[in-house]
Amino acid sequence: MIPLMKNKTVSEYDSAYSSKLWLFENVEKEEYLSHLEEIKSQGYSEVYKTDIEDNLTTVFENGVNLIFSSYYPCDNTVRAVLENNKNLPEFKMRENLERKTKTTLWQYEIDHSLIDCGMCYIIRACDGSFFIIDSAHTYSCRDDERIHAFLRERTPEGEKIRIAGWFFSHGHDDHITQFKNFLLYQSDDVIIEGLYFNFPTFDHRDAHNWMGAGKGYVEQFRNAIKKRPDIPVYTLHSGEAFYIRNLKFDVLCSHEDVFPKSNENYNDSSVVLMMTAENTKVCFPGDAGHEESYILEERYKNGYLKCEIMQSAHHAHFGTTPNFYRMTNSEVALVPSTQIMYDGDLPRYEATRVMTDIAQYLFIASNGTVEIDLPYKSGEFKVYPDEIFEDFQGINNLWSYEYTDERKKQLYKEYLARGGKKIEMYESLI
Repeated sequence: MIPLMKNKTVSEYDSAYSSKLWLFENVEKEEYLSHLEEIKSQGYSEVYKTDIEDNLTTVFENGVNLIFSSYYPCDNTVRAVLENNKNLPEFKMRENLERKTKTTLWQYEIDHSLIDCGMCYIIRACDGSFFIIDSAHTYSCRDDERIHAFLRERTPEGEKIRIAGWFFSHGHDDHITQFKNFLLYQSDDVIIEGLYFNFPTFDHRDAHNWMGAGKGYVEQFRNAIKKRPDIPVYTLHSGEAFYIRNLKFDVLCSHEDVFPKSNENYNDSSVVLMMTAENTKVCFPGDAGHEESYILEERYKNGYLKCEIMQSAHHAHFGTTPNFYRMTNSEVALVPSTQIMYDGDLPRYEATRVMTDIAQYLFIASNGTVEIDLPYKSGEFKVYPDEIFEDFQGINNLWSYEYTDERKKQLYKEYLARGGKKIEMYESLI
């Protein structure tokens, strides 16, 4: 139980599968500091604390439970989460960390031949281990094999692939499905050190708005990891700052922060991360929508959101606000989508246009994997040849999308221009 704050309005929120949140309103900083002392008096020990633009978080543990207590001066609230978990991430960079390779970020080209959404980012830490963000859609066929092959190619022969952490922004199937297949079919020569996420439960008060939100896929995901008790699971909460080798991650927002407002848009359950590696900041908002965007814009007004590299929220579809992109002000925009989807959304969404206008370099995932070494140097990157082309008949069978012959010809010529290999069945187009 979280110690209650006297004379304060308090609301309770069953936030995740293993945690509960108490929201206290109209709290001054001195009252928050007294609240921390109350937690200590309950037998908890302080583990670490963070301070980002005066947003304060302190983490406690007692050997059985964890408490994450955060103070936000922008609205004078305290959000205290009781987590029924003993797993704590690393809060400091390891001493004498082995450095044997460049730190590298890849926006990975997942298989978009049948689907226009999904995303996967792969970061190689300085010791050669990997941190992966999301995976791919159910219709990104065999991407568990492709991701494995990509990691295998970048792991020394004779060594196991070491995934130091795998993070999932939220529970939609285009972000989690291929991880389940990877775990089942591709993990014999892989060490996975930890899984990081925070999904709301499907008895959430707003779940009736989610149209299932891939409930079956989330259940399959959770059942798959239950079969691997050797892999620690870390539930992420705002204010945490953890390390994966030389990669630092600040947790900026989750569905817990949207409460007590409606979370009817399941995308607003995304965990938003800011990665700092080799003096380069990279923001990963997942599919965060307007509600999370408003929270971030209020909490971090003084420049913290500024970063060199930005993942476009919700595939450059309806996600964060235009002002969020102005505050991140990123030179590089990474768009986990297809060129077709991006072209269609650009005139529809102001936020996508603002992001595009600000970025000097913009990369669409379907056009080929992009590789960026960190620290980022302006204009230095590598784009791999386009690996996968649209399956026109498959798309028509699944989604009833129609392409004119002229459009097919244009798309195929653009694919070849990006280094794509010839596909015999489409050669007649040109």
